[in-house]
Amino acid sequence: MAWGPTPITAVEVKIDGGTWTKATLAEADNSPFAWRFWHLDWAATPGEPQHTSRAIDAAGNVQPAMDDPRIANKKTYWESNGQITRQIA
Repeated sequence: MAWGPTPITAVEVKIDGGTWTKATLAEADNSPFAWRFWHLDWAATPGEPQHTSRAIDAAGNVQPAMDDPRIANKKTYWESNGQITRQIA
């Protein structure tokens, strides 16, 4: 799921440091701060892949990476709301 202060218009996912791939978005109510469901169909391979997702809102804002200077000094994920890489087990 993704959310933002303006409606989410896209979500992109990167698997194992590869290229960004557009996810499929569920229908939305286009309200500010509304959650937006999404999914990505991909062929899993043996191992423990890592994925990173990022949201893009109606204003064209892209969720920043954790090393982005705009959020680099934020102390927690909740302050920065940056991209987090997670391991799929």
